[in-house]
Amino acid sequence: MNKDINDNLSWLFLQVSFRAKQGLIKLAEQHELSVVQMYTLCSMQPDKPLQMNEIAQMLACDPSNVTGIIDRLFVGEFIQRREGPKDRRVKMISLTSSGARLREQLFEAIMQSEPASFQHLSAAQKTQLHDLLVQILHPEMS
Repeated sequence: MNKDINDNLSWLFLQVSFRAKQGLIKLAEQHELSVVQMYTLCSMQPDKPLQMNEIAQMLACDPSNVTGIIDRLFVGEFIQRREGPKDRRVKMISLTSSGARLREQLFEAIMQSEPASFQHLSAAQKTQLHDLLVQILHPEMS
């Protein structure tokens, strides 16, 4: 039984992700960030510190990788590190005021952009795709 990889949802999703990522790479580079650094900034909430391990879970990566990401954001003065209130070994990461401003600028740019591969979809198809993606990302809301 021959199966075509182009019928596989994971493969199709990966292809769409890479196409959509191209515009995000350009946006990140405009601010001297990597896509992962931009994603980290955008995923953080102002005035809501996160532990390093929470960031690792959010990024689905090893905590050792998070250290490098956080270090580069720290050098850019977009985040600050503090000791945990109950355990000094725990590092709490929060946005600085410049990090919060950059986050808002990135949100505005992301909201105004649309990958070229989505432009041929009708408004109804975009709504359907949106709803499906929300359902995939947040199954608890279904």
